[in-house]
Amino acid sequence: MVQNHYKYDNESLEYEKQNKIQHYRLQRLPDDFITWQISERLNLFNSLKHKTQPVFFRPHLPTLLTLNTDGTDFPINAACKGVGLIAIDSEIPVIIEKTTMILQQVNTSGFYDSIQKRIEGAMLLYDKPERINRMALGGLEIFETKTFTNILKNPFVSLFYVGGSPGYKSYQINCIAEIFDHTQPFYRFMINMRRLFEEASFHFQQPQYPYAVKYHVLQVLDKSLKLRKAKKEKE
Repeated sequence: MVQNHYKYDNESLEYEKQNKIQHYRLQRLPDDFITWQISERLNLFNSLKHKTQPVFFRPHLPTLLTLNTDGTDFPINAACKGVGLIAIDSEIPVIIEKTTMILQQVNTSGFYDSIQKRIEGAMLLYDKPERINRMALGGLEIFETKTFTNILKNPFVSLFYVGGSPGYKSYQINCIAEIFDHTQPFYRFMINMRRLFEEASFHFQQPQYPYAVKYHVLQVLDKSLKLRKAKKEKE
């Protein structure tokens, strides 16, 4: 079982490192980021209703940057990870209960035959803005390789999101990562949300997911493309 050394509320986080308590102020995800994530999800669900799927779902696949601590000349490790919006802690048990029931109902149905029920499960989060955690994001850990071992040694990470045209959204979200195992409610929430669409072709299907990861937001940098004003030529 992973031991978590975190205490947090709606505003701050305490992290125990080498027997010392460090305090950090959590940052809210910008409304623009939340709106972008939700609108792209709704577009995805609409596409699935019409049996079309994206080749690459950009808003859900940021680059996760972790620090190498093994003395290599290259200090940064980069990996593409599925990371998205999550529910606030108080809503997680309700969503687990309802999505578990939905997954049982669609278990013997084809993916597209049960797509409406699957979307209903996802909308328990995306159609309820008050349920969305504005201070954290979440994903699943699959491979337990370099990214995972780096987080265990140093949980300070960066997520770099890049969207497509015409908006060209881009955000660097600096976080402290917390790992959860299968005994914890947050893991069960994440695995249920994943399994609603596990069979979709845009997912890389896996037999198991050892851990879930919560990314507590410490800093947000909006790096979306903007028009740069032309400099006046010197006379």
